[in-house]
This record gives sequence, structure tokens and C-alpha cells, in this order.
Amino acid sequence: MPSDGRFTIPLLDQLIPDGIEAGTIFTVEFDPASQWLAVTTTIGARYLQAGARVGYMSATRPPEAVKKSLTKLGVDVPAAINERRLNVDDWYTASLSGGRIGAEQEKTTSPIEGGLRVGSLKVADLSLEWLRDSKQGYQPYDIIETWPPGGLTIFDSVSELTRFNEENAYLEFVITRGLPNERRAKRIRIGGAIRGVHSDVFYSRLESASDGVIDIRVIDRDEEAKTFLRVRSLRGQPADTRWHEIEIKPTGEAVLK
Repeated sequence: MPSDGRFTIPLLDQLIPDGIEAGTIFTVEFDPASQWLAVTTTIGARYLQAGARVGYMSATRPPEAVKKSLTKLGVDVPAAINERRLNVDDWYTASLSGGRIGAEQEKTTSPIEGGLRVGSLKVADLSLEWLRDSKQGYQPYDIIETWPPGGLTIFDSVSELTRFNEENAYLEFVITRGLPNERRAKRIRIGGAIRGVHSDVFYSRLESASDGVIDIRVIDRDEEAKTFLRVRSLRGQPADTRWHEIEIKPTGEAVLK
């Protein structure tokens, strides 16, 4: 995995051959009809199989669906969880009940098998939880906070949180707390945002807070709708910024053609 202090990210390694440093933040702007979720599970599965650690924050589907996808790609999910190398957090359930599970006074996060459940997607609640953890320390189920540099966190869609928060409130939370914490812990973060549903300011501020920007688009080619990926920018190092078509294998694996 790491070579000379740098890390290679599966699928992206073809476009960023020199690898990336721990603490690198990527924003992915994806079309809602694209193969983005296949890309996330492919990257997560191959990173785990290389012996690394993955925290997957699932806001668009139940954690069980993520684990099923990883299993189809050959990951021994129970073993990875037992080894504390895989964490699948549930940001999905709260989105089905107005952005919050239970009463306001209840703790925002709680443990589930192989991860944690976020009980509120509202920034006010998440901020209070952050302050509690800062003062009292992280809970035992927050295993990603114990990982050495180079752990990978994947947030499939930050856009789900803006259903329950003003854009600016969310941006202030993630830019001043979430992303700095990832950098401090020297984790690599890949966070997705749906293209075309936010203001230009929203995308611009996320991009300015990130080290790299990746685009995933559905484009009509040869009378077919195909998904293409490119690294639009990566600060301070070269990258292949051309469009590359994504092919989906029968197992659900995404590969670059």
C-alpha cells in the first residue's frame, strides 16, 4: 500500500500513478444516474484487499447493501470487521424520518454491527455531538479514530445532508470540523456530491476545501448512455485529467476501459 509515504487508491491509481499523501481530500461531483456507487464499493473493496482500512459512510442505501456489494467483490466482510479494518456507518436510516431518529435529547450516534448509526443529520445535533466527543473522547465504536495514517473514508453522498440543512450551515460544519479532522488524522477522504442540485457557491466552496476534484458523468456515446470519470484537478502533482469510460463487470466491479 504505502510507498515512500504515499498511498495508491484503487481505480484512481491509473490516473494518479505517483500516489497521494495521507490526509488528501477528494470531492467527487457525480451525475445521479451514473455508476458512482459501483465506483465507491470497488475502491473500498480493493483497498481492503490490499490490507488497508476503509470507513464507508452510507447515506444513499442501508449498510447491509454496502456490505453485500463488498462481498460480491470478494471481501470477507465479517473478517474485515473483526479485524477492525472495515467500518460501515448508517447515515441512511435518519434520512427516512425527517433527518432525525428519536428525541432531540438522545445521543446522536449509537453502535450497530460493524459501524455506527447516525441518529440525526441536522448540523445543530452533529455539532453538539462533536463538542461532546471533543471533551469526553471518542466512543469505542468510533474505530476509524484509532487508525494509523492512510485509512480511507468514503462518504457516498453529502447531498443527502442538505435535505435537512441549509447549504451554508452544512458547509461551515464540514469545512471547519469534518475535513480538518480527516487531515489531522491523516486519513484519505473521498466525498460525493450530486451534480446539479446545489448552488454554484456550494460546489466552489467544497472544491476549494479539497485537494482534488473528480467528475463522474453520464455521456451519450455511440447511441448509448455511458459513465465517464476524470480527475479534474489535483493540487501540487500531475494527474491524467482525460475522460475515461467506466465499465461494470457482472460482480458490480467498476473498471476503467
